Amino acid sequence: MKLELHCHTTCSDGRLTPEELYHLAKKETLSYMALTDHDTVDGHFRMEELLKEGSFHYIPGIELTTSKNGESIHILGYFNSDSYKDPAFLTVLRELHEARNERIRKFIDNLKKHFDLTVDYDQMRRTNQGVLTRANLAREVHPLVPHMTYNEAFETYLDKKSPAYIPNIRLSVEDGISLLKKHGAKVVLAHPVIYKKNTLEDLLSYDFDGLECYYYLNDEALTEKSLKLAQEKNLLITAGSDYHGIPGDVKHGYLGSMTYDENHLTPFLSWYQEGPLYKK
Repeated sequence: MKLELHCHTTCSDGRLTPEELYHLAKKETLSYMALTDHDTVDGHFRMEELLKEGSFHYIPGIELTTSKNGESIHILGYFNSDSYKDPAFLTVLRELHEARNERIRKFIDNLKKHFDLTVDYDQMRRTNQGVLTRANLAREVHPLVPHMTYNEAFETYLDKKSPAYIPNIRLSVEDGISLLKKHGAKVVLAHPVIYKKNTLEDLLSYDFDGLECYYYLNDEALTEKSLKLAQEKNLLITAGSDYHGIPGDVKHGYLGSMTYDENHLTPFLSWYQEGPLYKK
C-alpha cells in the first residue's frame, strides 16, 4: 500500500496547486493521501470536485504551527469528517494567516535593511495563493543571489541566525492541541527529527493522539525510538515525506516515497475508516 500523510500545496509553502497535487497522487497510485498545509484548510475545498472521481482515499489535514521553549512545534491534525469546515475554526485560521503575512512583511523590511535585497510583497502575494512562509520568501530571495543554491540562500538570509529573522507568532502546544481536538481532529506530533530545544519525551507528555514515526529525514535509530515510544504510550503511528514539490529539495521527500510497516499504520487508517468521509 502506498500512501502520503504529510504534504503541502501552494495554499501554504508547496510548489504544486491542490489540483496538481491531486493529479500527481493519482499518477503515483496512492491509496491514501492527507494534505497538511500550514495553518490552513483551503486546499481541501479546492480538492472536493476532483475527489468525486474516487481515485484514492483522501484525509483532510493541517499542519498547525505552535511553540515551546522558543521553538516551532508542528502539530498534524487529521479529520475523518467535515468538522474542519466549522466557521469558528476557519476564523481562527484566518487570524493566524494574517499574522504570518505580517511576519513576512517585516522579514522583507529586514532583508532590505541588512542585506540590501529588495522583495516586492505585493507581487509575492499575487503569485502565492495561501499562507506565506519562509519557504515562499526563499523563492523570491534565491534569484537575487544566483551564486547560491536555494538551501544556501535560505540558511544565509532566512535562518534564525540571520539578522533579518523575524520570529513567528504561534499558539502554545496546549492551545494548538485543544483547538484541533475541539474541532474533531486527531493530533499527531510531526517530524520529531527537527526539534533541538525540546526532547521527544517532553513533547509527548502533551495530549497527542499520535506520532509521525516514519519521516523522510529520520535515521533508523530515530525511527526505532519513535516507534518504541509510540507503542509504549499507545499512540497512533503515521508516515510522511513532507512533500513540497521543490526541485532539488533535500529537506523533504517525494510524494508517497516513505517505507513503513503497514501493521503500524493500521490503527490510524481504521480510525479514518470509521468516519463519514471514508468511501468503501
